[in-house]
Amino acid sequence: MNTYILLDAFHGTDLSNAESIMKSGFKCRPNKHHWLGNGIYFYMDYSLAKWWTTNPSSKFGVKIKNPAIIKCKIYVKNDNLLDLRRLKDYTKFVEIYRNEFLPFLFCGELSSLSEDTIDTRTLRCTYCDYLNLKYNYKVIIGTFYLPTQPYMPTDYGKFFDTFNISYIESQICVFDSNTISSMELVSIDRR
Repeated sequence: MNTYILLDAFHGTDLSNAESIMKSGFKCRPNKHHWLGNGIYFYMDYSLAKWWTTNPSSKFGVKIKNPAIIKCKIYVKNDNLLDLRRLKDYTKFVEIYRNEFLPFLFCGELSSLSEDTIDTRTLRCTYCDYLNLKYNYKVIIGTFYLPTQPYMPTDYGKFFDTFNISYIESQICVFDSNTISSMELVSIDRR
């Protein structure tokens, strides 16, 4: 029996982009440095989507003058979801990488390369794209622990050192926009 998973997801962008997305749907902007492959990105946490839109830098070519957030429902078959928060999925992610992807990547003309000679961000993006193409993962949920995230106060690292409990950021990469079952433009609390 194949079950479905329903996820709440938040996409931060400029209001003009949000209005275009609401009319025409999402479009992927390929970039070899995407965290989880070339797809459409969402946060699972509204406050991170808000932070993304209010941070003054340009994000992957998006200039944000008027912050907006689109709340989406993502509806995906469990078999088409790679959720790296689950141990079984994370184990599969590592095993496919070690046993299949690396030997494939470093065979033939590329045999003089090593894992250390390739940009890590490009390697990770390429691997996630491979998982989408080979295993039909339509959605990947990735987790990130970086103790010095710009949205965290700088002294929070000491709290982790004391309690050994960390904040783990989760992002969603959607390869198949048909898994997005609904979209709603939500306002940003500017406080």
